[in-house]
Amino acid sequence: MAAPSLRDSSIRTLAWLGDAHFERMVRWALAERGDYPVTRLDEARARVVRAEAQAALLEQIEPHLHADEQALVRRGMNAQIRGKGRANRDTRAYRAATGLEALLGWWACGEREGAARIDEALRPALDAALDAALDASAPITRG
Repeated sequence: MAAPSLRDSSIRTLAWLGDAHFERMVRWALAERGDYPVTRLDEARARVVRAEAQAALLEQIEPHLHADEQALVRRGMNAQIRGKGRANRDTRAYRAATGLEALLGWWACGEREGAARIDEALRPALDAALDAALDASAPITRG
């Protein structure tokens, strides 16, 4: 009997996996951009992984998503919000971020085709967000 695919996991589990995968992708991509001080890398990372930034990424990639991917994002966005500290957050952005994370988790569990979809649909928008985050976290120089 074959083991069940992680792609068949609950939407919450997919979002949980996608959150970890996204964090790793962002950290890796930032480190590849240069050997910056860790404080600058952390600041840039925080700018990209926050819910509002993830919601903006989702908005950029939505036109490029297949019907099954759009349906998965909707399921992620409709998942019940749980946990502490959510009351003061932008609920719309948090729901969109959960949708993006569920999609990333689903892609990450899809091996080759998932990696190809990340590169095709997400990578250009993510690269632009990473570059902007590094620029925004650049030290101020006085001349």
